Formats: sequence, C-alpha cells, structure tokens
Amino acid sequence: MQKFIALTCSALARSVYAAAAVSPHTATVRLFDQGLHNTPKNLRGRLQAGIDAVEPGECDAVLLAYGVCGTSALGLAARHTPLVMPRAHDCITLYLGSRQRYQEEFDAHPGTYWYSMDYLEHSQPGSNAGLGAANLGVMQELYEEYVQKYGQDNADYLMEVMGEWGKHYDRAAFIDTGLGDGSAFEQIAREQAERRGWLFERKQGSRRLVEMLLSGQWPEDEFLVVPPGCVIRQGDDRRLIEAVPG
Repeated sequence: MQKFIALTCSALARSVYAAAAVSPHTATVRLFDQGLHNTPKNLRGRLQAGIDAVEPGECDAVLLAYGVCGTSALGLAARHTPLVMPRAHDCITLYLGSRQRYQEEFDAHPGTYWYSMDYLEHSQPGSNAGLGAANLGVMQELYEEYVQKYGQDNADYLMEVMGEWGKHYDRAAFIDTGLGDGSAFEQIAREQAERRGWLFERKQGSRRLVEMLLSGQWPEDEFLVVPPGCVIRQGDDRRLIEAVPG
C-alpha cells in the first residue's frame, strides 16, 4: 500500500473523494478553490506552494488531479517526491474520462459551455457560469466582473446585448458524474441554454481517469510521472505534457 497526497480543484471534489474512498492506497485530498483558474499564474503559484508543503517522506507521490488548465500546470516542479498528473487539457477531460472522448465532443461542438454539479455548487453565489471550451478565462472573468458590478440578471443582459455568448457558444452540456442528486443543477444548465438559444445535452460522466490516478494506475500514454528535480513543460499534441530536468 502506498500513500498519496492529491491536490485538486474544488470543481472535482466529489469525484476525487469518491476515487480516494475506493483506492487500494491511502490518499489525502487537499482542495484548491476553482476560482483560481481565472488567473493561471496565481493557480500555478498556489499549486507549487502545495507541492512544496509536502515534507520529505510524507507520501510516495503527489497527485495533481488537474488538467493543464491553460498554462497553469506548466512549470510546476517536483522537489523530493514524484508528481503524477493526467495528460488532460482541463477538468472537462477528467469529467468525461478520457482525452479521446473530450476530443470527440470538441470536434462535434467546439462552442460548448459545460456544467456539472461539482462546478456549480462551488461557484460564487449568484453565478451560473459554466466551463467553456473556448476563451474560458476571458469569458468567465468578464461575466463574473459584470455579476459583481451589476448583478446576475444585468450581467446576462449585457453579455447577450454585446453578443458575447453567441460569438463562442452554441451548446450547453450538463455532465452527470453519478455522485449526488444533480437535478437542480441540470435544470440551471437547461434554463441557461433556453435563455440563450443553445442546444442542450445531458452527458454521462466517467470517473475513469480520476480513479486511475488515485489507484496508482498510470499508463504512460495517459499520465505523466514527474521525477524529483524535474518540471512540467508543454509537450507535443500526442503527449501534451512532458517532464524535463529543472
């Protein structure tokens, strides 16, 4: 039996805790606020601080239940303990269970606004923003700025008048991870789709990648193991990320 420390976004809290509960290994989960995604440099700094807070010998591996998330994971360094993370663009890949499925969804509907119970329940009060497949950081930052300044209804109105939603999106998809009753959150996604004239679809999620990460199953084509003294860098399209001496 090995001991892991898993660093993850609160948007994946249910999936990661569920995977930790059935893992054959001991896993301690440490959550980071999902709002950090809006500022990749801040998220990178917080994650590196979380990595650095792990004491030598405290665990066998530090698990990053994250995707690259823009550029947030690039430059993260393993100190004395290996890092392990999935080869994933973002948490949508982790919700869907594989890069292949993510790519199929992206090819079919690149302008998709993704919703999940986990993400919505950890969003700021009054915000029904989802996870966008295009221009996520810019769009969500603009929307949340409007919500704070003018309230949600006015923020929605401004985004619609300016045509911001229609420039990038044509579908709302709710991912059911099978953890808890997500009907109320699915209804939020349906209402947002109806309001903006988007197609709505409900997708069944898969905890496959998260469970593999927490159970210590790390095939090289789907996970990156970063040895001590190495850092995460951008890789080619097939590998996505790679470990290089730091």
